[in-house]
Amino acid sequence: MTIRELARICGVAVSTVSRAMNDRSDVNPETRARIRAAAERHGYVPNASARRLKIGTTQTISVVIQGELGQLLIEVLEHLGLAFADAGYDTVLSHVAEQHATAGTVERIVREGKFDGVVFLGRYGSADREASSQLSRRLAEIDVPMVFCTTPDYSGAASLHSSISVDDQTGAYELTSHLIAHGHRRIAFVGGGTERDGEHAWALRLAGYRAALGAAGISFDEELVVPSVLPDQLYTMRNGYESVAQWPGSGIPGDVTAIMAVCDAAAVGAARALSEAGRRVPDEVSLVGFDGLDIGKYHVPRITTVAQPLAEIAQSTARVLLATMREPDRAIEQVWIRGRVVEGESVRLLT
Repeated sequence: MTIRELARICGVAVSTVSRAMNDRSDVNPETRARIRAAAERHGYVPNASARRLKIGTTQTISVVIQGELGQLLIEVLEHLGLAFADAGYDTVLSHVAEQHATAGTVERIVREGKFDGVVFLGRYGSADREASSQLSRRLAEIDVPMVFCTTPDYSGAASLHSSISVDDQTGAYELTSHLIAHGHRRIAFVGGGTERDGEHAWALRLAGYRAALGAAGISFDEELVVPSVLPDQLYTMRNGYESVAQWPGSGIPGDVTAIMAVCDAAAVGAARALSEAGRRVPDEVSLVGFDGLDIGKYHVPRITTVAQPLAEIAQSTARVLLATMREPDRAIEQVWIRGRVVEGESVRLLT
């Protein structure tokens, strides 16, 4: 049922139907009631997008996700939807393909949709720090409140946007310390990026891993940091699998007793590659991930990980964005929420 069909059924102009459905006072009450009754009877639903464009208000928030829609982002998106619904806002997912991840694309999404606020969920921009910084600065020129969720703002020391994320560095520190407490000394870090950018999640986790080794008096070995062979798919099972399967040199060193994968999905992929190489988990190689996703919980053996507090991250994101929408000039917030180590069955105690 279109607005033109409804207008024909009711014997009125299309503009009259539009005014009646928008509760305009310049429509006769009897006519408005007749049109609304017909709309309900025939299942007519107003075009919300067109209405937003016309009246310039939305009560709608756009959640922008770049690239792959992983399980973690989908779970955060669900929590965000609930939090914004409680505040009276609808949530619209705007997905941006990797090749179109530019400020121009996001600006078009925001301006055409006339959204009240934007959440940038997950990674954004490219692995290149300067390109990501430029993107963040361009986004700041869009006059719409914006908050980064599960990722920091890469624009520089004086960040331009508020951000809410798990404390990646502390989580990785505690996870590495867990391995060390179980007697492991030769611990590899697998699946990180190829650029040493200290602000990306993988780099913060690498920093936590390195700090824990130092605190335990274990020398950092650059050769045990195995970069991703798929830099555009860092947080995937395929990345974990390929990074271990294509281990530099002659393969997995025999003295490596534990592997920290960049995330749970990569840990599951790494487990497959270890199995194909004849290295059993955890009997020969212990394995940990990061995120606390279901994929790790149901893997055999269950993956030891750091669980991200996704509901808390989403609620904090909603709080900050709604506050910024009410007060655009409020101070920038950078919130780091601590995760917790969840023991599975993938770590062996060395004697």
